[in-house]
Amino acid sequence: MKLSNVLATIKAPEGEKTASAVSSSNAASKTAANTSDALKAALKEATAPAAVATEKKASAGSPAADLLKTAADMAGAEHEALVKEAHLYGSAVCDGFMVRMSQYNQTLGHVAAPATKVAAADDTFEKFASENPSLVKEAAELGYSTTLGQMDKLAGAAYENGYNEAVGTIYKLAHDSFCAGFEDTLRLVNSIR
Repeated sequence: MKLSNVLATIKAPEGEKTASAVSSSNAASKTAANTSDALKAALKEATAPAAVATEKKASAGSPAADLLKTAADMAGAEHEALVKEAHLYGSAVCDGFMVRMSQYNQTLGHVAAPATKVAAADDTFEKFASENPSLVKEAAELGYSTTLGQMDKLAGAAYENGYNEAVGTIYKLAHDSFCAGFEDTLRLVNSIR
């Protein structure tokens, strides 16, 4: 069905076809035919270069190969972006570290300050120990007794663990030997009967 006929039937009420509607229908048909031919010609012209380009692409490679190449290009670009992002992140972390280290160095004055503090603490302990020999002796005895108590606990636990493992091994061997002896005896008794 042609578009002009559809339009004519929409304009005229159903069942009424006037002579003017029929004549306008014929005129519209001729115009539609000319328009249709013009559209077909334009479509043919528009698709002709595309057809040539499609033939060139088809001869260059298959769609699957083109898709794989595009995917590989995208993956390479994404990898490069990730590497650049990692470099930027690493640079930011390093810069932050360097800023923090410079803050610490400014706070402490210089890098050798901690070693100086440790030496000062050793000197302070030496001075305290020389002034209070009885307290140092008492602290040493307390440390010795505490360490000895811990060693006794560890030795007791190790002895108990070794004892339990040995008893478990002996029980398993005795049980296996008893079961094997029972089965051998049962087999002999059954063979005698």
